[in-house]
Amino acid sequence: MAKSIYFAVIADIVGSRTITDRGAVQKRLIRAITSINKSLAQTIRSRFVLTVGDEFQGLLASEEQIVAIMASFRSAIHPVELRFGIGVGRISTPLRPEALGMDGPCFHFARSALKRASKRGTPVEVEAGELQEPFSIYALLYGALRGRWTLRQRQVIDLAMSGMEGKKIASRLSISPPAVTQHLGAASWKEIEQATRNWQQALAWVQQQVT
Repeated sequence: MAKSIYFAVIADIVGSRTITDRGAVQKRLIRAITSINKSLAQTIRSRFVLTVGDEFQGLLASEEQIVAIMASFRSAIHPVELRFGIGVGRISTPLRPEALGMDGPCFHFARSALKRASKRGTPVEVEAGELQEPFSIYALLYGALRGRWTLRQRQVIDLAMSGMEGKKIASRLSISPPAVTQHLGAASWKEIEQATRNWQQALAWVQQQVT
């Protein structure tokens, strides 16, 4: 039985039933899963995989790339929105190469967090037993900010969160570097970047606290 503490990530598409071309969106999601599994293989413990409908899940060994992973998925299916549930805890079954056929508290927590994200309309929720409260404020504030961003601002922020630099964002979106800077400023990028960094550090702390 594994004794390590993992991060289970379960996500689904917001408002998937209202999407007119779900097939095209799912193809983009599958390509993103393949790309992220390859490019971030060192931090992914069990590869991301589609499960049921538009839902997908993976298992991470650390929090180091969790922000980049979520942002990369969001960028891949823009302007369609995703919500994420993150569970911090153990697994009670053997590890598998893909995040299927496994069970344990981290997966139960991730499922609970995803349900809470759906209920509260937040983009990401975290659960780790009794230790999820430090993440509740971030979920609400980030969700409120994201809800006010334009589609272009969301696109620029997601690319920035994925680790892409300003000039590359400009090239990717066929806009000027000053336009990227303008979009980041209008979306309060510095503040959301700091809040997200604190959120990620809190994930690392919680991983050490879970028993």
